[in-house]
Amino acid sequence: MPYEIRLTDTNGYTVPTAVRYQVPDDQREATEKELRDLATEDAAQQRAVLLSHAKALTGVSAENARAAANRIRATDYQVKTTPVG
Repeated sequence: MPYEIRLTDTNGYTVPTAVRYQVPDDQREATEKELRDLATEDAAQQRAVLLSHAKALTGVSAENARAAANRIRATDYQVKTTPVG
């Protein structure tokens, strides 16, 4: 049975480039690991964007952006596996 496997970030959104369609059962574990490995890179990018935005802001808005950046952790990402068909 084939699967659709996707990586979702801490907000529940699918990480761009982190969806695999029609993955055979014998490749499921390897594909899930591949996507989990992308979580570290994506989390770092999201933190960098939020911190960059914080530099352009002042007051509470800047504090909120920094707080959001500190909440992003790659270990909070999830791999969603759905049978196809």
